[in-house]
Amino acid sequence: MSLPECLERAASEWTDLADQIRPANGDPHRLLELLAPADAARVLGFVLTHDDGSAEELLEAWGELEGAAAVLSAVPEAALPKAGRKQLRRALHRLRARGVAIAETAAAAAQGAPGAAVATGTAPARIGASVNDRWQEAHLSAPDFRGTRMGYLVDDHPAGGARLFEIRFDLARGILDFKLYNAGRSKVRGFLRSLAEGANQRLFEVDQKALCALIRRAGRAQPSDRALPTFYVEWRSRLFSDALEGEATPGELARRALGESSDPDKSLESVGESIRSGRMGPWPPSTTWVGERMERAQKAIAELAGNARESAIGSWVDEVTGELDGETRPDGLAEQLAEWAWIEWQREDADRARALLAVATGVTGAKGAEIRRSLARARVDALFGPFLAALRMENDPK
Repeated sequence: MSLPECLERAASEWTDLADQIRPANGDPHRLLELLAPADAARVLGFVLTHDDGSAEELLEAWGELEGAAAVLSAVPEAALPKAGRKQLRRALHRLRARGVAIAETAAAAAQGAPGAAVATGTAPARIGASVNDRWQEAHLSAPDFRGTRMGYLVDDHPAGGARLFEIRFDLARGILDFKLYNAGRSKVRGFLRSLAEGANQRLFEVDQKALCALIRRAGRAQPSDRALPTFYVEWRSRLFSDALEGEATPGELARRALGESSDPDKSLESVGESIRSGRMGPWPPSTTWVGERMERAQKAIAELAGNARESAIGSWVDEVTGELDGETRPDGLAEQLAEWAWIEWQREDADRARALLAVATGVTGAKGAEIRRSLARARVDALFGPFLAALRMENDPK
């Protein structure tokens, strides 16, 4: 059933709330204005119990409003069906990922009937649109093999609809592109949803200040021989100002949420395997860097065969590993690993995220040189794996 139909069913069942539910005409934002928080939690619990599609629509709409966090956390989770519990937990996780504080309430663990009323100690106050109707949203992609990311910022347009800022950036190479689109809310929402849902999820919802702080950091790394994009310069004072100094980036939010890192030695193998398998990295200094070293390898072994050829290949691997390690800033590598930890946290793989954070800490620690060398070797294996396999096959055609 549709959300309006589901809400009409709730109004028919709860006559005491009918005069608040029906005037909203199925509009989630209007509904939240008309209902007291405790009643809004009752209605949300009802929808989560009776229709998955309507529940997802309501959670998405209310999830845009920080004032609705208390409503979501007040729904008695234990009384919901399994599908409803999963939907509610995902919505709360998205809010936490944006930096919204979620209070743990007794109601969240209450064992009551679906949609049971949530007791409050104060007079019910409605969540008005005057403060919370502004639509702001932020999404961030995982880094690609170079470390490049896409960031999306959404804000209301004064004339109606929404502004969508699309920023392509790299913490090592600065702001690569900056575009601004004006479109209707539904169109922007549909575009973001297409990239943030499904098995091939490409975007993750992120705290807006955290994303702006990360982009600002990339902007400060802009090479002197490449000008910042015009739109970035135009919007810098409003979106990426010095007021963000000290704000946590997504990687830092992951560290705060997941706690202290474990021993990096125990995590290094799994992180190295993630790089070798292509799950993340391998972050070459440039695409030409890879090609130049392939040419050098081919020249070095051109006239060699047997053990001499294999020995030359091994020496080349050691040499390139040292070069890659030497061209990688330790603090930049640590930051790259921490940002990947945030991605794994969004994927709800806390163990993998903690392993990345542990190695990120170790990169600049007492055993930093050893850890960086190990990671550089994993990156070389990922960058040149097929190339090395071909060289060795030529050496042993059997």
